[in-house]
Amino acid sequence: MAEGSFQRKLLFLCTSHTLLHVYTNLPLALLPILINDYGLSILYASIIVSIPRVFSLIFSVPSGLLADRLVHTDLIAFSLFLNVLAGALIFLLPNVEIAVLGFSLSALASTFYHPPALSAATNISRPNFLSRTLGFHGASGTLGIALGPITLGVVLNWLEWRYAYLIWIVPILLVAVIALSVNVDALPSEDLQGRKSGKRLTTPLKYVLSLTFLSFLMLMLFASAASGTISTFLTTYLAERKGLDIGLASIIFGLNPLIGLASVIVGGYAGDKLGWRRALTLIFSTATFALILMFASTSTTQAILFYLVYGFFNIMTMPITTSLVAKITPRKSRGTAYSLQFIPESVIGIVMPIMLGALIDLLEIWIIFPVAIAFFIVVLVIIQILRIR
Repeated sequence: MAEGSFQRKLLFLCTSHTLLHVYTNLPLALLPILINDYGLSILYASIIVSIPRVFSLIFSVPSGLLADRLVHTDLIAFSLFLNVLAGALIFLLPNVEIAVLGFSLSALASTFYHPPALSAATNISRPNFLSRTLGFHGASGTLGIALGPITLGVVLNWLEWRYAYLIWIVPILLVAVIALSVNVDALPSEDLQGRKSGKRLTTPLKYVLSLTFLSFLMLMLFASAASGTISTFLTTYLAERKGLDIGLASIIFGLNPLIGLASVIVGGYAGDKLGWRRALTLIFSTATFALILMFASTSTTQAILFYLVYGFFNIMTMPITTSLVAKITPRKSRGTAYSLQFIPESVIGIVMPIMLGALIDLLEIWIIFPVAIAFFIVVLVIIQILRIR
């Protein structure tokens, strides 16, 4: 019965994670379309992509503190309702300003979702199955990330791009309503008492901000910079440099996380069996090498192949890094810890597109590869230095 309860809870978390992320990579996939439709420069389009990250950064810590105080499913439902609102606005009012607002609401949905969902996933899992539980949860997220650009690529054959948002509104709304009646994590009585007591809202912070955790955040900063450099401009690179149709470039962009469905589960297994340091060293080394080969490729087919290999290994890191958060921080503060984990990604999401947009305008789009490779090398160095049991 306990095993069945775990499976039902994990199924709900995975379903909600998939639907949360169907809008996540659509702004990046839409970059060449926004540039063409609204006559934007790459730099201006990069700023548009960066704005939602500002809201994510502002609300990162509050979302984690709330996750440690409130019922997990209430916050999960709230985040899904935000996603519904984002999709409805973008579909009904198609212009640049509303698009930025919709992108921002979707980013906020992700910000409020991950601390309670990841906390619930770690709470329901056995210690020796932790990375694999997070692997399944992560795989469901990569499925959602893949479905967005793939949906866009299919929709563009018949309809306007905004219909890629309309298609997902009803499924997201349905799961948001279901979330209101789901008890995804039956907390121990002492945790419930702690949430109802008069503790200060900021109490969890003092259990999280250790030197080890701050070093881990530095690892996440450079890893986010490396992967974000490629993902932000991948469709633009394929369309401008390799001459692909925008719809096809979007589908290829979506195929990577779709393949990542398997790689996240493999990554969780590797983290449990090899240990986090050996697993991350092997995975990041392979991803870096694949990126070098992609940069050196002379044909479109080679570039796509090496991109898929790079993405497979890069996505493998997700369950390992999220399980490290659970190892570093106490259970009662994991919501806060997971919110802090996403701060480097938000910072990078604000700064890097603008910096890279300026570099691309100054040089050419090939510059994204040396920049990403350099960041991955720094990541490999930090992994060897970081001390986590």
